[in-house]
Amino acid sequence: MKTIDRNSTIDVIRSFVSDEINNGGNTYNVAIDNRNGSIAFVRRKTKCKYYNIIGKVDLSSLKPTKKNVLSKATEIHNVISTYNKTCYITYTRAVSEYGKKNVIDSAFIKEVENPHYKSASPMRLYDKNVLEYNSKIN
Repeated sequence: MKTIDRNSTIDVIRSFVSDEINNGGNTYNVAIDNRNGSIAFVRRKTKCKYYNIIGKVDLSSLKPTKKNVLSKATEIHNVISTYNKTCYITYTRAVSEYGKKNVIDSAFIKEVENPHYKSASPMRLYDKNVLEYNSKIN
C-alpha cells in the first residue's frame, strides 16, 4: 500500500506510476483513507474498513514509456478529481449535518476563495466521507 496527499500534483502521481511500472507493475485500487482523507493505492486483494475504493488502475504488463506513464497518471488524476468534486462540503453544511463535535481537523481538505462575496473569508472544504466515518466511531 502506498499513500499520497490528496491535493498532490500530477507530477507526484506520475513519479508513482513510473516507479511502479519500472518495478514490474501491479493492479491497484485507488482508495481514500477515511481516517485522514489521503489517497491510498491498495493492492487488489487487500480489504480494510478504513478505505473507500473509488477506482482501479492496472499498471501490470506496461512498458515504461513516457506515453504509458502519462496516460495512467492522467487516468488516476481524473478519478481523484471526480471524487473531489462530489465529496467536498463547506463548514456550515458539515456542522449542520454532522454536528460541531464531529467536524474535526482531519477532514479539512483545503480553503478556496468565496465565490459569492469578494470581501468574505475563504470557504473551508471538508471531506464528507471522513466526517461520516468519524461520526460513526464517536
